[in-house]
Amino acid sequence: MGIVRRIPGYAGKKTAKKLTKDMGDAILRLVNFKRARDPIDEQTELWLDQIDRKLRDRLVKIGLIDDRKNKETKPLTDYLPEFQSSIKPRKANTGDKQAKIVGYRARRLIEDCNFGVWRDISREAVDTYIEQKIKDGMSQQTMHFYIQAFRRFTRWMVEKGYARKAPKISSVGVSKNYGRAFELDEFEKLLQTAKDGPVSFGMTGYERFLVYLFAMNTGLRRGELRSLTPASFDFKNNLVFVKGEDTKNGDEAVQFFTPETSELLQEYVFGKMPNVRLFNLPDHTAKMIKADCKEAGIEIDNNKGKLTFHSLRHTCGSYLASKNVHPKKIQKIMRHKDINLTMTRYTHLLRGEEQAAVNCLPRFVDRKEHRGKSA
Repeated sequence: MGIVRRIPGYAGKKTAKKLTKDMGDAILRLVNFKRARDPIDEQTELWLDQIDRKLRDRLVKIGLIDDRKNKETKPLTDYLPEFQSSIKPRKANTGDKQAKIVGYRARRLIEDCNFGVWRDISREAVDTYIEQKIKDGMSQQTMHFYIQAFRRFTRWMVEKGYARKAPKISSVGVSKNYGRAFELDEFEKLLQTAKDGPVSFGMTGYERFLVYLFAMNTGLRRGELRSLTPASFDFKNNLVFVKGEDTKNGDEAVQFFTPETSELLQEYVFGKMPNVRLFNLPDHTAKMIKADCKEAGIEIDNNKGKLTFHSLRHTCGSYLASKNVHPKKIQKIMRHKDINLTMTRYTHLLRGEEQAAVNCLPRFVDRKEHRGKSA
């Protein structure tokens, strides 16, 4: 004996009769697909994507669509809180910082690509997104992290049974050229240009001058610089403190800086409230420093690499190396766990250093004596 199921139709609209008929036809198709054990056709798939949650839940309950199909029509952003809470921190002292970063990157890509539900995800849309973001100035490394976060989210959806198969998403090739340091004359030009420059990216010329100088002095990253307040400084000992929650590795940072920079900073923080943000850094610091470099006549991209805001950190390590500071000391200042990272990525040879190094080799030939014999 067959079981009769009653599903209410639409009411209260001029189109209610047609909507109810379309619903009846779609449900009948679902019944036929179920009996024949055939996959649902595209027309019915589109209809399922458009109906409300209550009706989809009812169709799941009576067995016309499976629960996974129902979950695939749920907004992707609804799954993000659960996805984020599933991410375990790499280190105990980092808390949920890493999870928030991954969750934010996945959400931003989903929203920017207008991926409403699982069905909307397409490789072409992601490719267009990658191309546009890199054109807008986002580095390949950063774009790689966004794609990595989104891929992680799609794999999690499949693992949880919320989707059938993870879509193919393009990868982002990361160049082995990790950027370069400023040459001494370039950095002097940058500082002078910023200092004399107008308000740009929400910062005065002097503020940009000061943050460039301080970043080079300490090797602090953009996010770490952003977290600083007047209370972060010990001017008596020329020290700055960064809380673990604001550093990349979750460890508290204590950095020295030069007495000359200390004098400038003391003047700058005078009269400011202890807990107010010191540097109002914009989100697009790469564009900001690029604009100042262009104004200063500095070549941004050459065979040694590209200049970005992070180049200030590279410059710190490179200048220390050029002054023959011991590699272990540079590693400590840069706060790297692996000295290979310090020496291979963050200490660049500056102009003239190779020639100077070669000139240090022992001179086995007396040039005057050699000239006399050849004559």
